[in-house]
Amino acid sequence: MRIILLALIYTLSSYAGQFNKVRITPEISYIYVYHKGKAVKVHRIQDTKNKLTGEYAKTYRPNKDIQPIKIAKDVKTIGEVELLRFMKKKVNKKRGILVDLRTKKEYKEESIPSAVNIPSKIITNKVKVEKILKILGAVRLPDGSLDTSKVLGVAFYCNGLWSKKSSSFIKKFLEMGYPADKILYYRGGFQMWKILGFTTVTN
Repeated sequence: MRIILLALIYTLSSYAGQFNKVRITPEISYIYVYHKGKAVKVHRIQDTKNKLTGEYAKTYRPNKDIQPIKIAKDVKTIGEVELLRFMKKKVNKKRGILVDLRTKKEYKEESIPSAVNIPSKIITNKVKVEKILKILGAVRLPDGSLDTSKVLGVAFYCNGLWSKKSSSFIKKFLEMGYPADKILYYRGGFQMWKILGFTTVTN
């Protein structure tokens, strides 16, 4: 009995430690988020020899400009740790939304867990934008103004710091009246998420 108990303890401790080789921070090995109703463990790839391949391994893209850190007043630019905190404390509790602004095809192939897809080109479609604003908690008043007193926090990301989809979308969103202090800009985008070996999902 004692041998079985020791074996069980060893197995459990080994399982708990399997995400400790490559940690997110010294204190965090992984977090859980909900993606389409299912819990997903978000961690980093534990293979220390893993190398990035494919589209997000490229360092150059013609006619693509690196985006600035600050894209608008009061819009906070965040990194991975802040994004994970937002996912855990806001998205998991339905007090915030993580938005993937890439194409539907890119989103279906792979995305950050818990993200919903709103292709950036939708910003030109007034009907769809109004629906998005309503989902986020904004209310269009009879005089045409927008009541944003109860809107959700939103974190936007696209392909990476070389893509202007997020910065362009956020600027248009601000022009429509969405409060800047409710917007987060994950500048590193999907490329940085991939470079750091974080968990991804297919949709």
